[in-house]
Amino acid sequence: MHDYHKAKDMLDYAVEKAGELGKNKVTKVFITVGDASGYSADTIVMFFKEVSEGTICEDAEVVVTQVKSMLECPKCKEVFPRKLMEYNCPVCGTEGLPSKIGTEVTVEGIEAE
Repeated sequence: MHDYHKAKDMLDYAVEKAGELGKNKVTKVFITVGDASGYSADTIVMFFKEVSEGTICEDAEVVVTQVKSMLECPKCKEVFPRKLMEYNCPVCGTEGLPSKIGTEVTVEGIEAE
């Protein structure tokens, strides 16, 4: 259910941003969803279409950028992709720690007319 609320928040942002720009119709909404964010991009898009009905965002294309989860080496500071059951730094072999990369879920911008 939190995907629904995130879609509603994104709609509110897009409507507000369009208003600031003096636009009457949002044609695209650009979002970023990290693999480790706890959100499903497909579900957010589905709910966005639902909550945008009757608004200036109705029929807007939602463009999703997926961000892979990354780990950071505490020893050499290398940032590297998290792989299934593989957590060691490819440079020095130290076990990586979770980074903030891949946890984001945000609206990056809109296109409007």
